[in-house]
Amino acid sequence: MSGSVTVWRGRRPRLATVGVVCSVLVFAAQTAGWAARAITRVDIRPGAGKTVLALFTADEQRLEATSFSLQDPPRLVFDFPGATLDPDLPLEIPVVAPALRAIRLGQFSVEPDIARLVVDLSEQRLPPSWEITAGVEPGETLIVLRQPGPVLLAPPNTEIVHGVSVVRIPGVAQLRRSTATLTDPPRVYADLTDAVLEEGYREEFSAGAIREIRMAQQPADPEHPIARIVLELREEQAHIVFADGPDLILAVGPQPWALPLARHQADNRLEGKRIVIDPGHGGDDIGAPAKFGSPPGGPFEKDLVLEIGHRLAKLLKAEGAQVSMTREDDTYIGLTERAALANHQKAHALISIHCNSCDTPNTLQGTSVYWDHQHSRGFAQLVQRELIAALATDDKGVRNANFAVIRRAKGPGILVETAYINHDGDRARLVHPNFQERAARAILQGLISFLSAEHHGVESGQ
Repeated sequence: MSGSVTVWRGRRPRLATVGVVCSVLVFAAQTAGWAARAITRVDIRPGAGKTVLALFTADEQRLEATSFSLQDPPRLVFDFPGATLDPDLPLEIPVVAPALRAIRLGQFSVEPDIARLVVDLSEQRLPPSWEITAGVEPGETLIVLRQPGPVLLAPPNTEIVHGVSVVRIPGVAQLRRSTATLTDPPRVYADLTDAVLEEGYREEFSAGAIREIRMAQQPADPEHPIARIVLELREEQAHIVFADGPDLILAVGPQPWALPLARHQADNRLEGKRIVIDPGHGGDDIGAPAKFGSPPGGPFEKDLVLEIGHRLAKLLKAEGAQVSMTREDDTYIGLTERAALANHQKAHALISIHCNSCDTPNTLQGTSVYWDHQHSRGFAQLVQRELIAALATDDKGVRNANFAVIRRAKGPGILVETAYINHDGDRARLVHPNFQERAARAILQGLISFLSAEHHGVESGQ
């Protein structure tokens, strides 16, 4: 290791019933004479195979730290001698990551000052390994929690909601996954990487869209085991796949995208990021109409994308991002001005939202995401993946295009075509509030994955 940064690593402890499981880890430093420094911010940065907790101090000095683990319930404890907590810091921070349940903060003692951070762990997972190291920014101390062994899959929970069969798999929302459909008989399956089964699972159902659910281990690299869950259907049905907190949901049936959504669980994953949302068209520029003619028939693209844009802005702000919209009402903004706003703010991402259409109504349907500059290609791929999984629309792919807004943007920028407004099936989705919310959440998740991958220099997957 080069430079003067000191790193301490915690070994993964063996399971025990009670008490301290590993030895204390201490930065090499003299504690005498430390002046109390206030911890003012804690960021959570999810990444592929790890979760990073970044702590910042008011005096921009890095923290000294000790660390140990406890059982009953399982948790990791990090103490910071000579540190206090800013009064505005939340005492509990939700976190969605493998093996982690919550993060708690507290003032362990005063005179001497010791601030404490506790990571509550899942009892279904092996505990993570960890290291404490200096960050890049002034006063930044990092706790790097590395993903432990594979998830032990619990049996799924099933229920029928508004005629839709909903399958909930606990605790696996953040695992890398791939989904697909098969025929003869019709099936939907999801492969979950780094997941294992204690034994095979099979259950038949007498009612609903699902005839049978099966779970089995797949041949794979032993370092990254893959478990497959298969939903065998009575007939071909639309399906969606999405995260609900820590759980993964597979929903099959008529209009699954119309299912009610649980409240979004924000955890400041975009703290400090500058995001520009561009709802396309506006004012006299109605965009694509539902029906061509003189006059054209509504609903109009400009109104639907503005609604999705507002929903996305609300989600982004809840995640700590600094959000700007090129328009917040029914006004027209020139294409040059839209890109200029993102460039002026040095935005971490520009997201332009649109609806598609074609010359002949009811011939094309589906979702696509466009990129122009090469540095935006991965961004487009991640957002497209989340949109298709969450919306049950046809996958029209990720495409390179010379659209003015994303061409003129210097930073990462994409243009999302959510669905075809002049296709009856897609339009029924576009006007539904739950579809609009799912589209916004899918874009959010793709953005989080992209910025996490960009920050850590790795490819993010789910």
